[in-house]
Amino acid sequence: MNSFLDELKELCDLEWSKIKAGRFYRMVQTSEPELQRELYIRAMIEVYHYTKNNAINQAAATFNEDHKRVGLLRFAMKHALEELGHENMVVSDLASIGVDASVFENPPLPATEALNGYLYNLAIRGGVIPRLGYSFWAEDSYEHLAPLLDVCQNQLKLTDKQLTFFIAHSVIDAKHADEVNNAIQRWVISEQDKQAVKQVARTTLYLTGQILESVANEF
Repeated sequence: MNSFLDELKELCDLEWSKIKAGRFYRMVQTSEPELQRELYIRAMIEVYHYTKNNAINQAAATFNEDHKRVGLLRFAMKHALEELGHENMVVSDLASIGVDASVFENPPLPATEALNGYLYNLAIRGGVIPRLGYSFWAEDSYEHLAPLLDVCQNQLKLTDKQLTFFIAHSVIDAKHADEVNNAIQRWVISEQDKQAVKQVARTTLYLTGQILESVANEF
């Protein structure tokens, strides 16, 4: 099974390489600080809009699961509970740089709506196992977010207390990443399940890339 985890990581790294070759990453690393700040703010607003749904669609993924798969259900429900409220870190981080909370009342970008819609559809129709493809990379993406974090720390001069979604959140996600890997090792057995997990990983990363490109295209 470790070979499947390696295969899944390779797939995710490839998708991330496409995202990092896109316009958002180029702009955020090469623009003047004023534009870097605006790109960061706009990206984090979209992060808020999908993060606030993650706990709910994780819980919804249990709807179609067999009640006898107690371990899998317990994993999903516990994970959902621990995801509740993480979007408030984004609110706090942006408030620390003077962004009014009213910005979160604006509707999300179409790409963000697409990601949320896909995850809710997946939850009800696919269940917990396919959704592991999303959790696999979402809980372990900080190496790929390093260029954005570097800009925040070294160009925008933000402190760790102003970057709780990246800094404090990463501690929580490290634990979750281990749990997700263990869940994949335990429950993703059949070839059909493996292909489903890979497809969800690929699709959710693609949609995440589209969110970032949509942000870049606003400037």
